[in-house]
Amino acid sequence: MKSRKGHRKPLADEQLRFAISFVVGVGPAILLMWVSLRRFDHPYAPKTLFDDRRVFLAFAVGMGFGALSSSLTFAVSTSGLGIVFPLIAVALFEESFKLVYLNRKGYRGRFDTTFYGVSLGVGSAATLVMASVFNANPTLLQSPEVPALIAALVLLSLSMTMVLASTGAIIGFGTSQSKVLGYFVRAFLVRFSHLAILLFFFVAPPDEAVLGFSSLGASLIFAGVVYAFVYREILPETLPKDIRRSLRRFSGKAERPTKDS
Repeated sequence: MKSRKGHRKPLADEQLRFAISFVVGVGPAILLMWVSLRRFDHPYAPKTLFDDRRVFLAFAVGMGFGALSSSLTFAVSTSGLGIVFPLIAVALFEESFKLVYLNRKGYRGRFDTTFYGVSLGVGSAATLVMASVFNANPTLLQSPEVPALIAALVLLSLSMTMVLASTGAIIGFGTSQSKVLGYFVRAFLVRFSHLAILLFFFVAPPDEAVLGFSSLGASLIFAGVVYAFVYREILPETLPKDIRRSLRRFSGKAERPTKDS
């Protein structure tokens, strides 16, 4: 009986960590995807301006890639190659994958590719955050500061989700406008800068919590500014001029038409 009980508690703790990591990772990702795309769907638009199937496919692909990227992040962070090289490697790997996915023949030159970049980015953010939370020190769940810890993890998730949604949209926009390289470089610089700002949240020792939380706060502000630019400028700008004019005229009271293929 003792050995059986001894196995139950670690299993319960592991299940709790997984549940927390799932909610903290997937919840903000789905919320931000909805906030980003709802303006381009009925009733805010006369018709849906993207393919639902491609949106959710990109989200699923992003989640799968996020699991791979989290493994790479752990490998390069423990490789002893310093600080700058791992940041460059992770940012380059993540944004290169988005470029390869969004620059395929069926996506190139399409205005809605920008929207699929958003869902691809938030999907990868979901599993990256899940891995970060699940792999955290298990004893943290027994700490009396669990509510503060969970709040910090939620802020981390929001920061990661906003910046990865933004870089996905930036690369998607570049693909849709046939300006691939320029917008890829911009997305890479955004992701690298965010990683550099957030670095101290992960490496700061426990007795320097102020440094860690200052790093988290700065990353959240940076991600929020970038996402606000993407939300206000990039997403509407990806639409052709005639569709933008029709959106401005649309009252939101029209009956929902049949979706275009």
